[in-house]
Amino acid sequence: MTPPHDERMTELRALFFESAQELLQSLNDDALRLEKNPADSEIVRSIRRTVHTLKGDAAACGYRELSEIAHEMEDALALDSAAAHTGLPEIAFAAADLFVALLNAYRKNSKLPSSEPLRKKIASLTAAPAGKKAGRKGKTPPAKAVLSGWTEYEKLALENAQQRGLQAFHIVAQIDPHCAMPIAGRQLLQNALAEIGEVLAVRPEAGTAAAAMELEILLATARDAAQVATKCRIPTIIASARSAQLAPSAKPVKRSSRPETAAPVAGPAAPVAETAVTPARALAAPEPEPMPAPEHSHEDAPASTPTQLAESILRVDAERIDSVLNLVGELIIGKSMFQQAFNEFAKAYPKDALRGKFADAMGFQTRVLNDLQRSVMKIRMVPVEQLFRRFPRMVRDVALQCGKDVDLVLTGQDTDLDKSILDAIAEPLTHLVRNAISHGIETTAERERAGKPPRGQIRLNAHHQGNQVILEVRDDGRGIDAQQIKFKAIQLGLLTAEEGARISETEALNFIFRPGFSTAQEVTEISGRGVGMDVVQSVLVRLKGSVTVETHPGLGTTFRLKLPLTLAIIKALLFHVQSRLYAIPLNAVVEIARTVETEVHRVDHYEVIQLRNQVLPLVRLGQQASPGGSQKLFVLVISAGERKFGLIVDGLEGEEELVIKALDDHAVSTDLVSGASILGDGRVVLILNLSAIIERFARMAPDAASGTIGSGLLLSHADRTRMSASAAGGRA
Repeated sequence: MTPPHDERMTELRALFFESAQELLQSLNDDALRLEKNPADSEIVRSIRRTVHTLKGDAAACGYRELSEIAHEMEDALALDSAAAHTGLPEIAFAAADLFVALLNAYRKNSKLPSSEPLRKKIASLTAAPAGKKAGRKGKTPPAKAVLSGWTEYEKLALENAQQRGLQAFHIVAQIDPHCAMPIAGRQLLQNALAEIGEVLAVRPEAGTAAAAMELEILLATARDAAQVATKCRIPTIIASARSAQLAPSAKPVKRSSRPETAAPVAGPAAPVAETAVTPARALAAPEPEPMPAPEHSHEDAPASTPTQLAESILRVDAERIDSVLNLVGELIIGKSMFQQAFNEFAKAYPKDALRGKFADAMGFQTRVLNDLQRSVMKIRMVPVEQLFRRFPRMVRDVALQCGKDVDLVLTGQDTDLDKSILDAIAEPLTHLVRNAISHGIETTAERERAGKPPRGQIRLNAHHQGNQVILEVRDDGRGIDAQQIKFKAIQLGLLTAEEGARISETEALNFIFRPGFSTAQEVTEISGRGVGMDVVQSVLVRLKGSVTVETHPGLGTTFRLKLPLTLAIIKALLFHVQSRLYAIPLNAVVEIARTVETEVHRVDHYEVIQLRNQVLPLVRLGQQASPGGSQKLFVLVISAGERKFGLIVDGLEGEEELVIKALDDHAVSTDLVSGASILGDGRVVLILNLSAIIERFARMAPDAASGTIGSGLLLSHADRTRMSASAAGGRA
């Protein structure tokens, strides 16, 4: 059954918005390349192909304003003088910005932004070059389109018609999106044109979805352009149409045993979701460029095409993947239940013959389940390149605003990260890069006085480290002055003068993550409001990650973000605090030490122990023990950036693979707990947020530090029952 028109259009527009983002990213990338390589005709052709695809997709979805502006830009880029225009990169940037604004307006159903500034810039591309005389007033030569992208047979038919004295026209008509019978409307246009000439070719084919949106026709006729345009005007059927006269072929067309292969299309090979067709590939076929010179010919290229590549890609909604991952999580819980039952069986019947068979079945199930889990996790993983691609344009714009010369270097783009984490980290990473330009990188004059290269450098790097992903933002600027940070903190009342003299440089640098903290001398559009760095830390805490800063005055600063590979399944260490069960990520544990209460000392009102000639600060999650006791303690040594802390716990439960269940605000109000999980025996274990615990410990007053920070963890029976119900509800 064919879905209603409104439903098809809604799905079509959703696909368009998604593919348009990739097209606009390609437009920005090409504009940046053109800025570094002016007058590169190949880049100009790539921009034109992108704009052409965007034009056709927008027209198919009924977004006329966007389609018309893209059409004007496409026509201007077709001129030979466009590539030599010095302002073309700026025009491409302006077009990308306007297209983004139009897409946002279409998405929100709000007022469209003005397109006049861009239209004026596009008009400058078509202006007659200086030193050349314009034609006679009132006489405009007819537009001459370039014959390209058609098969050899169609070219020969057109050439024969031109040799008979007929004029050739390339007609592009947009079917009215409100037309109830678009296929019939297509035939009406062909019949109307057949009355004044010979229809030599029609694209796309009638059976495709794109045929109901846009039509391309080759027409040979003895009539003029005005008469052709009149025939194309069919109210309620044709929304708009344009025609261009084709230039006669200068030389005979070489016959070939196979059809001409269209030039590769710039932009993404958008995949297909079920029966829906991606606009960027089927709604409006990109206009091929003229065939390249023989030395760059694609005649011997492999037979694979972008369409064939797209057929091997399937677009799946993220919610469906999350659903599969949730089911995998339930299987892991089921495996734990089975493992516990098997352990009890093995203890009760150690010599039973079935024990070996059960063990083999358990091992096979575990291997398959591990492979299934890794496969699903790989589906959720996307390369960091998707995030990094947005920064070259941003660095260029911010550097221009700040009057600085900055180069951006990207490494590790192939590093994979969970899609949900990648989306969440975009804003913090943007803050860090903008701050590196405005605060870190010096002006050209300052860098030359300091003996540095005149151009500053910002490096974005990503790499895996165990079960974590490390993202680094490094600049070669002036660095951060820790003494200035201390002075500002004292001014704001965050530190006393005595505390400022006692704290380390690392502790002082952590103040830049406090809300409202800024050392900027003036407020600008880029920085100085004290907003941004606190967002970085809050997002990292929410993602169960951490951020550290390393700086060297005069040499530069590095911000290092540590993120988990995924937020769905973790390997954890389980332990007891006052008969309650908790867990922390296993990759955060450096080692496990044993001590007794008599070995715990106080230094500046903080509890510490001596561990291999090093003083280790302690965080006590339970109640304060009586001094001088002989009770044995477990100390979990965890790493927090460059520092180490010890968590005092009562006992260890062991290692376990946990499926994280999110808890709503009604179930838990403390930020010290980041989630919960269900064990094989039905027990609920709370997963601690180490970043929040360390942050709470760092902000405690010295007189309170000797107590505990675990009051938020020592929950009442009613609270824990509510958490258990919340975690178990995630299994439904």
